Amino acid sequence: MQTQNEGVLTQKWVKKGGALALCIYLLALFYATLFIYNYYPYGKSVNLVLFDSIKLMWESGSYWLILKNIIGNILLFMPLGFLIPLVSNKWKSGLIIAIIGFATSTLIELLQYFVAQRIFDIDDILLNALGAVVGYVAFRLVLSLYKKIKKTK
Repeated sequence: MQTQNEGVLTQKWVKKGGALALCIYLLALFYATLFIYNYYPYGKSVNLVLFDSIKLMWESGSYWLILKNIIGNILLFMPLGFLIPLVSNKWKSGLIIAIIGFATSTLIELLQYFVAQRIFDIDDILLNALGAVVGYVAFRLVLSLYKKIKKTK
């Protein structure tokens, strides 16, 4: 049986490990979205019409394009939604995670447009924020499962 001190120690290590994972994830996220070269036939452009690029990709019938852009944008931000509540007791609500996902994605889109000379796409922001929320839901499920397992011991 685990003592209370062991539980606190384990919790501290989980938070420290989660903080390290969050830092590594954020570095990788910014590197992948700003410095990895992607060919865009349109060059620097802006899409402010919600669902416009999603509709265009869906209608293309290209499974690779759908997987890369729609599913990829969601998967890209899932770790953010999982790791933030892991390391912070203050930011454990789905609304806060959605706002953080939205703000982080907006920052990346602005940097992509102004610095990397690429596309600012409102649909990417929506999909990224959705990914953060999906990551948060995964966090809540894992936490719930952990608490159930801990009760049975």
